[in-house]
Amino acid sequence: MSNLWRGRGTAHVLGDNVPHDGGVINFRFIPLRITDPNELIPHLFDEVDPTLKTRLKPGDFIVAGDNFCCGKAHTQGLIALKALNIRILCQSMPYRSFRAATGLALAAMVQCDGITSFVRDGDEIDVDFATGEVVRLADGERRTYPGIAPDIRTMIEEGGMKGLLAKHLREHPELAEAY
Repeated sequence: MSNLWRGRGTAHVLGDNVPHDGGVINFRFIPLRITDPNELIPHLFDEVDPTLKTRLKPGDFIVAGDNFCCGKAHTQGLIALKALNIRILCQSMPYRSFRAATGLALAAMVQCDGITSFVRDGDEIDVDFATGEVVRLADGERRTYPGIAPDIRTMIEEGGMKGLLAKHLREHPELAEAY
C-alpha cells in the first residue's frame, strides 16, 4: 500500500452470509482462545474454500456480499486477516463484526452495494478507503462506495482500540497514574 488508505491487490470474491465461525475460521479455535496469527492463518476459509489461503497475499482484498462475518463476533479470523494485511470490501457486515474489525485496526469498507458483481475473483483492484473509490485495473472501470468514516480511520491509524487507548493515556498521563 502506498499509504494506509489506498492500495492495490487481488480481489478474492466470496458470496453472501459467510460466517466468522466455520466460514472465515474453523470454530475449533474459538473455545481454545487461540489468538496467535501463525496458528490461525493456515486455517483461514478452510470450510468455504480450502485453496483460498494459498492464494492470499499481503495487501489483497476479501470482497464479500451481504452479511460477511455473520454470527458471533469472535475475532480469531479477523486477527489472521489483519496479520496478513488483508482488507475487506463487502455489501454488509454485522455491526458487532465491523466493530471487532476496526477495533483490531483491520480496514473494512462496508455498504459496497453490488461489489460482488462489479469485482470478479482474481481481479486486480485499486481501492481508496477514504473516498470509497474502487477501480478494476484490467479495464479502468470505477465505482464509488461510502468510504471509511474519518473517526474510524483515526482509530485504525492508531492501531485499533488498544492503540487509541494508549494514545489517550499518553495525552492524559493523570488518568494512567492509578493503573
